[in-house]
Amino acid sequence: MIKILSIASAITLASLVATSTQAQLVAESDQPIDITGDTAEFQDNLAVWTGNVRVLQGEGILTTDRLEADLSEEGDFDDIRAIGSVRYSNGNEAITGERALFDNVARTITITENVIVTQGKQVMSAGAVTYWIDTGKVKFLPEPGRRIRGIFYTGSDEDET
Repeated sequence: MIKILSIASAITLASLVATSTQAQLVAESDQPIDITGDTAEFQDNLAVWTGNVRVLQGEGILTTDRLEADLSEEGDFDDIRAIGSVRYSNGNEAITGERALFDNVARTITITENVIVTQGKQVMSAGAVTYWIDTGKVKFLPEPGRRIRGIFYTGSDEDET
């Protein structure tokens, strides 16, 4: 049987899934979110971390060059942007790209630019991946002039390696 990537869970975790009351790097975690960077700047309703940004929550790790978070009046995360060398890992899955956007209004997470999603030996590549949080729909779009690619190993393939 072919193992299909659990892309929905990888993307859900990839960009600090936030609701109107709580931000999370790991689904249904009550652990604190630890954000570090070379600099952090806060003005009005914008928080920006730059340089070697690392976000930790439990086993979830998100690294990027720059993290921008639009904050609600209550101080919760609304839109979150990860810009430059985006990498998410939870120990089982990893996803990389150059940009990630969590849009709380549209309830989507979009990762763009040379997206690679891995789960074990399974790999998918695309120009962009969008995940609709409320429905679970996932859409892969290619880079211009390219196609979506997925490499999936069956149980018998894994036994032979």
